[in-house]
Amino acid sequence: MISKKLHSLLILFLLVISSPNLKAQNLELINTSLQLLNSVNSNCNCDCIHTLDINHPFFEGKITLKDSTVLVGKISVNQYYQNRLITIFNNNDQYEPIDNEIIKDVNLRHDENQITKETKFQNISEDNRLYRLVHQKDSNISVYDSSDNPQENSLVGKVYVKENNSITDTWNFWTSGPKKDLINYLNDRDGTNYKRRDFKALDDLFAML
Repeated sequence: MISKKLHSLLILFLLVISSPNLKAQNLELINTSLQLLNSVNSNCNCDCIHTLDINHPFFEGKITLKDSTVLVGKISVNQYYQNRLITIFNNNDQYEPIDNEIIKDVNLRHDENQITKETKFQNISEDNRLYRLVHQKDSNISVYDSSDNPQENSLVGKVYVKENNSITDTWNFWTSGPKKDLINYLNDRDGTNYKRRDFKALDDLFAML
């Protein structure tokens, strides 16, 4: 719709300036056309660009805000909206963007082998991304990765380890992936020399933490 308006205004503008008898009323028409063109351009800034992307997967679950408010419905975490990270809350087909900054954690439910499981996402970093909790050992050690989906027995993207209330970003540009990043963390902590081949499954690696 906007492109059609721009096209019409430009044609009008060219017709006016090509007239052999350019008079005061023509100049006034030019100014009016330019003002309308600027108005159309300025009206494009918000609604066309900053619309919610609801094509990402949604999962049943609950959002707990930092003020202890709890929201229950369908949820999609870590979406970019107006240059910030948000979580989209779908309640009866009403979509609401919620700033990750005010979220404490999110629990998503999913079915695996006819068993309903929960995956927790927590706000642990200054970047306000909700990181997926993939492993927790007692209350001393927690491992997070960067996936936006429920647990799938894999590590995705940047991995954080929270140990004794200290959070370590394990990411290294030169490694072969998040699993190797976590192995390097273990080797640095314990003075060991484990390789990827030493851990056929993630659970084997988690057991060493």
